Amino acid sequence: MTTTMKISPGRDKKILAVDDEPKNIKLLEAKLAPEGYVLETATNGQEALDKVKASIPDLILLDVLMPGMNGYQVCEKIRSDTSIPYIPIIFLTASLITQKDIINGLDIGGDDYIRKPFDTLELFSRIRAALRVKELYDNLVQTKTELARYVSLSTVQMVEKATSGEATQAGQTADVTVLFSDIRGFTNIAENMNPQNVFEMLNLSLSRQINVVEDHHGIIDKLSGDEIMAVFEGPDMAQDALQCAIGIVRALCSPAASDWAGVGIGINTGPVYIGSIGSETMKDYTVVGNTVNIAARLCGSANKFQILFTESTLKLIEGKGFQYRSLGKIVLKGIVSPMETFELIQ
Repeated sequence: MTTTMKISPGRDKKILAVDDEPKNIKLLEAKLAPEGYVLETATNGQEALDKVKASIPDLILLDVLMPGMNGYQVCEKIRSDTSIPYIPIIFLTASLITQKDIINGLDIGGDDYIRKPFDTLELFSRIRAALRVKELYDNLVQTKTELARYVSLSTVQMVEKATSGEATQAGQTADVTVLFSDIRGFTNIAENMNPQNVFEMLNLSLSRQINVVEDHHGIIDKLSGDEIMAVFEGPDMAQDALQCAIGIVRALCSPAASDWAGVGIGINTGPVYIGSIGSETMKDYTVVGNTVNIAARLCGSANKFQILFTESTLKLIEGKGFQYRSLGKIVLKGIVSPMETFELIQ
């Protein structure tokens, strides 16, 4: 004969109960503990805020009528603090609470009300409902975090605007600095290596480069095989891109880096078109234009650990302390006119 262990619905869920009356705290503890809930308590508003910041609960049962900071004020402070993730807040109220107060509490960020003295079954039902909302929210945050690892930040931001109903531009032009980096001789290297080793070494190289790009205020627009495309915006975009390129070279030249991690880097500055491309079933938010093409071709022409950039980029970094030399006009694959090209001296 087998037996099935009953799992308490509140197993491991932490509830912060805030009430200035010890008898109310004891009553909640007597009701919730047998259901598997872990109860934390606070007797005033400031103590509640301190406990929320110290250890995020799964739900807050918040008394409205407390001396000093009342429940509504505590709720407003929690909702206005962007460092605190979403926590369901259920107000505990006396029967004399007015409809106007209830509406105000919901408007400032409360999720529900329970009148005192409360019915036990109603209490459990409202807690379970609030925790279901919390679970959905947490899953959404986790999905967003995972999504950000696989698509560009700009694409994530565009999706957020679309799903929230915020108006998005169909497309726009902007001046940016584009950086391309890829591994020299990668195809030949990969041909003579175990695929798993190729995957591991490629991840090592890309992760180091991505960290450097983010440290220099760049946005990863594309990861394609061994190639990275990053976009820099703002008044210091060219300077950020060149410093990023130097950082990439240093990161991959370190003793811990692979011998085959040498990259060539191309940088160009100019106008691009920013928008979404693709079909209704699959889209990417990216930058396109000749500025991007030239950066990619410069990258293809660069030797191992060589950083090449254009005259349009030079104009933005002159007097900024960079050392460089002119390579004259060189012919880039697919570009009709030879391009004045410069090499960054590291």
